[in-house]
Parts: sequence; structure tokens; C-alpha cells
Amino acid sequence: MVSPLGQQPPVGWPIAPSPTRRDNSAVIVAATLAVVLLVACLGVAGRLLLVNSTKTAASSPASEAPLFPTRDHSPTASAEPNESELAVQQGPQPSAYPATEISDLNRVCDENVYYPESPKRAGRAPHPVVLLIGDGSGLRYQNGTYYFDEGLSKRVEQTWASEDPKKVQMVACLDRVSTGSTIRRCKYDDPKPITLTLLRAGWRLRVYEVATGRKLLDKAMAGDDQACPYVVLAGADKKIYATVSNKAAVAALRRLVNR
Repeated sequence: MVSPLGQQPPVGWPIAPSPTRRDNSAVIVAATLAVVLLVACLGVAGRLLLVNSTKTAASSPASEAPLFPTRDHSPTASAEPNESELAVQQGPQPSAYPATEISDLNRVCDENVYYPESPKRAGRAPHPVVLLIGDGSGLRYQNGTYYFDEGLSKRVEQTWASEDPKKVQMVACLDRVSTGSTIRRCKYDDPKPITLTLLRAGWRLRVYEVATGRKLLDKAMAGDDQACPYVVLAGADKKIYATVSNKAAVAALRRLVNR
């Protein structure tokens, strides 16, 4: 893949996910540029390489578009809590500030935090949700395209992948929790020839009500999308992992969204 300035990306260039069969190339390009700028600012550790192959088929009809990975910006404790403080901290804790951007909702997944000022999952359906992926890279990102088979209207987008945290009722946290045996080798030729090992993987899907921290779903899921992805983030170990397919993610969330 060639960078926006017409140069090959250096080592450390982050990866956009595979393009879809639908014409959403603009979404993929915009998401890639956003990830590039933010990861460059964050200084992701390790050797990462953007690889792309025109010979590799896209892994699913609607692939992920990671948007805006961020570091945690919550306050850091200045001292170890004592036993009484630990007792008080058990269970979900209210945020001291409202969610003003989607990345704030990462705290629901990773810090047992909820946002009392956010809307509850109540009233008539649909109930807006965002899907936040933790793939083991140390960053969490929003999947903004997994729902495409549900429709491409603005209303559908605001239900399944809202960019306004003030409207989100549920956060779906999808994390890779285990890896398994080799599925196949995936060959790429851009920016240079490389062969990556695609491994089986297990995932965990947790869904929380943003306003209360109440857990609505906790489900083990298999990485059922086992095709070589079109574009990948290649680490030094040259391993990549089967992901939860878009259809499987939507199927797991549909009841909570539509009822």
C-alpha cells in the first residue's frame, strides 16, 4: 500500500482493516488516515508494518474500519489504595465527567466505569450501541462498518455505530482472549513480500448499559472469519488472528438493539 504522499509506509505504519465488497473505500481511507495520525502521536511500541495484497480476497462482506484508537486519559492514582478504599471501589464506578467522545466509552470496557449522564437502555427500540474492539494491540477502536448488511442509512448508522456518545445506550466490548492452532499462511506483496501466519482465536463479547454499568451480555465467540484479510497489521512475530465476522457480531447484538 502506498502512503497518501505517494511513498511506501515505513515500519511502524498502522493498519487499516480490509475493504468491503460494498463501495465504502472512502470510509476505509478516512479511517486509515485517522489511525495513522493518532498512532503516530501515541508512539505505539513494537515493529508494525502495513501490508496489502491485491491477490488476497477480502475476508467478509463488511469488514471493520477502526476509528480513533486512544490512550486512557483518566486520572492516575497518586498512591496505592488502602483496604477500605478497595472495598468501596468494588463494582462499577461512576465517571467524574460525561462522555464527550466515543473513545471515552473505552472506560466502560476497561475500567469498570459508567456514565450516569448517558441515556439508559429504555423506551422504544432501537437502542444505540457501539462496538469497541480490543485485539491485543494495547489499543481499543470502534468498528464503524460491521453493521453494513443492516443498511446504509443515517438512522441505521446512528443505531449501530454512532459517533455521538451522548446518544449511545450500550457499549459492546469485543476482546481477543485466546489463540489456537494455525489455519493457513497468508502471503502479501505490498510494500514488500511477506508471509504471515493466520491463527485461530477465541473472543469475548461483553455488553454494558452505559448509564449504569449493568452487564447485559457476556458471550464467548469464536473467530469465525478465517480468510486471509486484505489489509493487516503485521507485528514482528508475523502472526495474525481470525476475527469475529461482521454477521456474527450483528447476530449477537441484534436482540439487545432491536427489542
